[in-house]
Amino acid sequence: MKNSPSMPDFTPVFPQSSCNELSSFFSSIKRHSLLLDVIEDLLNGILLLTEQGHLIYLNHYAQQIIRKLNPADSIEMVLPKEIWHICQALIQSRNLFPNQRWLMESEVLVDTDIVLHIRAQWINLHEIENPCLLLVLKDHKYLMRNVIFEETQKYGLTAREREIWWLYRANHSYKDIANELGITLHTVKKHIKSIRAKQKTVLNIDEETDL
Repeated sequence: MKNSPSMPDFTPVFPQSSCNELSSFFSSIKRHSLLLDVIEDLLNGILLLTEQGHLIYLNHYAQQIIRKLNPADSIEMVLPKEIWHICQALIQSRNLFPNQRWLMESEVLVDTDIVLHIRAQWINLHEIENPCLLLVLKDHKYLMRNVIFEETQKYGLTAREREIWWLYRANHSYKDIANELGITLHTVKKHIKSIRAKQKTVLNIDEETDL
């Protein structure tokens, strides 16, 4: 059985690739059935690596997630150990079961600000001789913050309503919201009722419908 590769270092660039070569490469990736959906979902972090851990492709959101996990590395980014651990497990599974196709998913609570969902699988690309590792990274809290921000803009919430809606959408109870903001429980309920009314107006939902 092969030894698992050591922890790789990489910088987020394509080595010695011209713009035309990159354009051709991206077109090839987008034609691949396994990649079409994830490439089009721009809020996912997308990583393509060789089995040795060499970078093939890295999108903007993957860079953001990696920098969050490695805040000390400002110039060259190091593949975080949480992500490389999943890669090693996938590599080992292929060594043990070469005739099977494996897909691995893991959810990692990095800290109170990062809940990272990692999906890893093997893919084959015409331009590359050996199978590659495709990793899809999702920072659930980051995605939720974007959703909530869009909601506050769409519903036209006041400053106080925005504070309450952020906490409410983060699954805080009415009591917790009141304690956090130093307001009464009655005030929280009144603001939530106002937000719901604005939400129904924007979404054109009948007043009898519960959201």
